[in-house]
Amino acid sequence: MSNTPNNAIPYAAEGTLDPAASLNQALDTIDALLQIEVLGIQNDPPSSPSDGDRYIVAAGSNEWASQNGQLTRYVADPGYWQFFPAKVALNQADGLLYINGSSGWQVANRPATLPQITGDTSTDLAGVVGQMLGALDGVYWDSRVT
Repeated sequence: MSNTPNNAIPYAAEGTLDPAASLNQALDTIDALLQIEVLGIQNDPPSSPSDGDRYIVAAGSNEWASQNGQLTRYVADPGYWQFFPAKVALNQADGLLYINGSSGWQVANRPATLPQITGDTSTDLAGVVGQMLGALDGVYWDSRVT
């Protein structure tokens, strides 16, 4: 069975006697990777995870050994961790957006302060959008040089 090229979502296997099994596996992967919000970035699994809890694995140990940089999600029934490659995640622990780039997981770069938007937003949409774009100048998502 092969996977989708971007998110490694398993394709439903052709000619299987139980197509629901491969479809459910694909849906499970989509559920894990859609609108990623993690509870934190840590090395070890929590002692009492709940179904669907997601984390970014820093320097994995114990059940997370050899899974550095992966996004992990707990499946309560029957009780195991799934691991996925992921590119973007919002960390609930610190409220910051993280990007997985060439240097691993890093906080998305952002200006220290954003300028105040001025003007009448109901009539001067072009001016407001221009100010917003100017405020975002210099924001980048990865430290790679292209």
